[in-house]
Amino acid sequence: MNNVMLDIETLGKKASCPIVSVAAVLFEPATGRVGQTFYARIDYQAARQYGQPEEETLLWWQKQSDEARQEAFGGKARPDVVARALRTFIATHCAKPRVPWGNGAIFDIALLESWFDRVDPQKDDQGNDRYPWSFWDVADLRTLVRLSGIDVRAIPFAGEKHHALADALHQVKIAHTAWQRLFPDEGQSYASVTEYQLTQCKRALTALGLLPPVSFFSERERHLPGQHSHAVNLRSDAHEKSD
Repeated sequence: MNNVMLDIETLGKKASCPIVSVAAVLFEPATGRVGQTFYARIDYQAARQYGQPEEETLLWWQKQSDEARQEAFGGKARPDVVARALRTFIATHCAKPRVPWGNGAIFDIALLESWFDRVDPQKDDQGNDRYPWSFWDVADLRTLVRLSGIDVRAIPFAGEKHHALADALHQVKIAHTAWQRLFPDEGQSYASVTEYQLTQCKRALTALGLLPPVSFFSERERHLPGQHSHAVNLRSDAHEKSD
């Protein structure tokens, strides 16, 4: 598996805020299969040494359940130990190219990278900051959900909310549901790579509401390479047979 869902519980929303728990779940978006998991709780006072808590977030935590607060603030691990353990977990269990997922383009992954820089800074041979993934492989769950059009409220939550591991596992369910909506026929054969690309592009544009009433796809698809009168339609909405 090369997809890893990450979730963190923090004392703020800014990149410099303390992190109090971290979870990672390996998974396959197409099947929903879950692999190895990682979960660590960080000592509250130690976490504060690497960031400034935000009052708004501390007040928000006071409104959460006793179980959620105990889980978030009852950790004992040192931040640097957790950071190295997370690096090792991903390097050991996540295949390349590693695709880290976060629930928001500017939250989990961005905050984790800033946290790595403060808690366990590492550089590569060129002097660049080293993270367990490459920046061009980062994936955003919210974008996937928007493209799919699914209602995440319809997906039941198992466990305690705002528990990093429970949240990460739930986000895997969301990712799988959205993936199925976008790619219901994944694994199906297509007549050509061009047909596959056009189909996926059409779905994305439709989900965004950007597909015009008269699309160039309908005309373009009539002239795909290799289309003949005896060609078999691969989907119920597939393009028409050539004359």
